[in-house]
Amino acid sequence: YIQQGPVDGIQCYQCSSEEDEFCPAFGKFDETKNALVDCFSLESYVPGHMCMKMSKESFDTFYAKGWKTVIRSCASRSTLGVAQGCRYFIDEVGLEVAVCYCENRDGCNGSSMKSHSILLLILALTSVLSLRCSKCE
Repeated sequence: YIQQGPVDGIQCYQCSSEEDEFCPAFGKFDETKNALVDCFSLESYVPGHMCMKMSKESFDTFYAKGWKTVIRSCASRSTLGVAQGCRYFIDEVGLEVAVCYCENRDGCNGSSMKSHSILLLILALTSVLSLRCSKCE
């Protein structure tokens, strides 16, 4: 006979920079102004066992100022096949995307998650250079 204790769910931040002034896309995320949501409660938009932070950002060019949005939420599983860490890529419309998953502590999708990497910079430069070279012909 194995006695099982209560199941503890993870708590994550849940907000979007497009809808919430306390969930900034630029600047520091203030964890004291944001409440944690139990990922197995009805408050959670997406029930799950991990936290997620996604950033989407446009390139800052000579002609146009960059644009960025950040979404924090619970996640049931990684759409990218990872349970921890971040994945960086350029999406189909040319936005820089960083998606980070964590499950090591409550609120792990707060301000401490990395949003950029050398890999993202390399992808961005490669994309820009390939666009320029294709116009050279």
